[in-house]
Formats: sequence, structure tokens, C-alpha cells
Amino acid sequence: MEERLQKILARAGVASRRAAETAITQGRVSVNGHTVTELGTKADAARDDIRVDGARVQAPAAPVYLLLNKPKGYVSTRQDPQRRPTVMELVPAVAGLFPVGRLDITTEGLLLLTNDGAFAERVTHPRYEVPRVYHAKVHKVPDAETLERLRRGVRVEGEQLTVDRVRVLEAENNAWLELTLHEGKKHEVRRLLEAVGHPVSKLRRVGIGPLSSRGLKPGEFRSLTPSEVKGLIDPKGGHVKTVAPAPARRPHPPRRPPNRPPGDKSASRDHRASRERRPSDHRPSDHRSSDKRSSDKRSSDNRRPAAGDRRPPRGRPPRGRPPRGRT
Repeated sequence: MEERLQKILARAGVASRRAAETAITQGRVSVNGHTVTELGTKADAARDDIRVDGARVQAPAAPVYLLLNKPKGYVSTRQDPQRRPTVMELVPAVAGLFPVGRLDITTEGLLLLTNDGAFAERVTHPRYEVPRVYHAKVHKVPDAETLERLRRGVRVEGEQLTVDRVRVLEAENNAWLELTLHEGKKHEVRRLLEAVGHPVSKLRRVGIGPLSSRGLKPGEFRSLTPSEVKGLIDPKGGHVKTVAPAPARRPHPPRRPPNRPPGDKSASRDHRASRERRPSDHRPSDHRSSDKRSSDKRSSDNRRPAAGDRRPPRGRPPRGRPPRGRT
């Protein structure tokens, strides 16, 4: 299957995709004996003879992703002209395997190794914002103003250096700091802390995206799980977004009674009645029982008394009996 040359070179572990594009434009890549300088040229890795600087490129092997806890005294490169120990001596020999990024020879901590160039570019490029966490032992203890300077950024040798987060882990005569960055500039942590007056004496990388050094001693390595590889490739795996809390709602003030003329006591009575009102006061009345009581009252008023119960109206004497005072 034909693919773009830079993609083939990246998957073969020759270089990252960007570095492969540079090699193509420089005329260092050939296909079937013809030098290629145009980006976007396609080839078939299983059928065509692809060479970089005269060396034939093998068909891409199965991708390998290793996490190494690099100890001091090792350089992060495949070959060292000074013949110093390299990190390749700490991992198995895999075709096309190379370290992702670099750690200084005096710096220890996490280092990724892979033969997948596209994966390496995805992890190292600043635009993907994969965070890297460092623990640094510095001279003396920085104050709050210095920590804020690190967050705002410091210009060092014409280059703006900054951290995403920083906090103090331990503070005695000297301090251990935890710093989080998403860029991979050369000696960035050391240069930044030295610029604010706190040079670094020890430096460890303890986190890369969702990965941590927990359970991995210096000099040990392990393979990444598929979920860890996905967490590094997926932006959500490497970058955590914080959501600001919703603003608190102000309570509504109690209702005030309407303005009444001076001396009118109905305002205070109405206000007191509204405060003492209960939900039960608003329940609808039983209209049917009320109507029944009204009808019973009317019927009792209209009912005529019995013969023995009849009484004469006031002011008139009963019949057959003479009025008092007359003989």
C-alpha cells in the first residue's frame, strides 16, 4: 500500500515526521534509485527500495512503546561520540527504537522509547500540551513572589520560559519543588530556576501525561499498556481542563410591606399576618360542606314550629288572658 514517504520513515523509526520531511527536502531520501525532494511523494514500503543517506529502510515493524526510569550517568541518545553509556543499553535491542526527547546526563526520571515516529512527535510537540512533571531540589527556599514569577514567565537569553504549575514540596535549608511544563525546551527547568536565583542541585522527571514513576526503580523499564498509549495520543489524556465553579447566587431580600400613611396600623397588621401565614392557610375550602351548612341554616330558619311551641310576638299578651294592671 502506498503511503507518504515521511509517514513511512516515521513509522520505521528513522526519524519523526517533521525530521523526515527535512531529510526529504534536503535530498537525502531516494526511492528506487531516484532522489526525492518533493513532500507528499508516495511509496510502498513492502515493494519499493527506500533509502536514507544510502541506508535502506526496512518495512515498519510492530510498534513498541517503552517507559524507562533513567538513572544518572546515561545520555538520552542512540549513539554517543564520547562513548558514554546510553539509555539503549538499558532496554532490549529493537529495530528502529529511539528515545523520545532527551534528559541530561545528570537528570534522572521517566523517558519514553519507541519505534513509532508519529507517536514521538505527538508526545513531544508543544501544541499537544502533554504535561511533564519534575521534582527539583533548589538552593534555599523560594518565596511566594518568586513562585508567581515562574508562573508568569521569565525571559532567559531572549527566550520566554514559563511553567504551568509550581509548588513547594519540602522546605528546610533548601527546598524541593514540583514543576509542571508542557514544552520541551533545552535545559528549561535548570535555566528557569537559575534565572530566579535558585539553582538546581537535583532534578527528576516523575510524570509524562498520565504516566508516573510509581513502582519503577532507576534503571528499570516496562511496556506501555494500550490505554496508556491512547492517553498520550488523545489530548484529553495529557491535558486536564479545569472548570471554574458557578458563581453563588445572592439570597433574595424579604418582601417589605407597601408604604402606608403615617399612623395607619393596618400596614403592621398586614405584614405580621403575611409572616405568620402557613401553607395550610392557602388550602382551598370545602365548598360543598359550606353550601350544605348554609342550606341547613336556611332550612332551620324557614321551618315552622309545632302548635305547642308557638309563642306570641313580644309586646302582645296571649289571647284569652287580660293584660296586667286591668281588672
